[in-house]
Amino acid sequence: MVSTTPKNIFCTGSIIMDISVRCPQFPSVGETMYTSFPYELAPGGKGGNQAVAAARLGGNVKILGRLSTDDYGKELEKTLLDSNVDIQYLTKDEKEKSGVAFVWVNESGENQIICSPAVNTKCSFDDYAKVLHNISPGDIVIITLELPGILLEQIIKLVKEKEGFLILDPSGGDYSRLSPDLMSYIDLVKPNEVEAEILTGIKITDISSQENALEILEKYGVSYPLISLGENGVIYKNNGKIIHLAGQRVNALDTTAAGDTFIGAFAAKLSHGFSIDESVQYGNIAASICVQRRGAQSSIPSAKEVDY
Repeated sequence: MVSTTPKNIFCTGSIIMDISVRCPQFPSVGETMYTSFPYELAPGGKGGNQAVAAARLGGNVKILGRLSTDDYGKELEKTLLDSNVDIQYLTKDEKEKSGVAFVWVNESGENQIICSPAVNTKCSFDDYAKVLHNISPGDIVIITLELPGILLEQIIKLVKEKEGFLILDPSGGDYSRLSPDLMSYIDLVKPNEVEAEILTGIKITDISSQENALEILEKYGVSYPLISLGENGVIYKNNGKIIHLAGQRVNALDTTAAGDTFIGAFAAKLSHGFSIDESVQYGNIAASICVQRRGAQSSIPSAKEVDY
């Protein structure tokens, strides 16, 4: 049932400035490559991207964590505010530098990323707990493996204690921390094919292996395991049924924020009381629009564009 009072969405991932450059192909080890394209500076980070996506697509979004007061930090703050993200729970840090991600994008729109998270690594449990202790049942919390050390486990268990809906983006971290016991607290996990292989030990090569990986994630206790398949869409499991949602046929220019856009769009739709299936479909459409543009947050669509 669609809700007239949407649930809150809390984002906990990194807030980072992206320095991106387009190149014909990725350089080999030891190779110096020149490109005719100028580099671009744009707000990004998984937490920032997911928060902006969820807010632009109609969610009531609050972002948690730390933000530097340096020049990059001021620009990151402005972008969040311009997208109607609630930043009142961010801790301002005058000592640490803003995180930076160096992004290479080839002619096919694929990317490689090296990230220096900086201030994002200084978050403490108190930075999150002071807010998450007061969430309501059904509120949505998005976490990533960027969360350092025991902080990941502490937040997961706190959110489930408060009956929140927990979304895990398993990108960019130490996968060994995701024990089957910890995975059992997760409502929805969204690995890509590479991440799914790491989490399950199943090499993803075809539909059969995709389904086997979903079965393992479900055995871990994940309520809604989902694997993103790039241009081939997503495959997920809902109430015992495996569903393959084909990708939208588009000309992909840059995939940098596609996964974050999917998660933000999914959370926004779910927060308004739509079903899991409806929310997955919404995320799929939003991500397909995102990849047709360059950049991270600059590529994220509005609700008007997705609801056409």
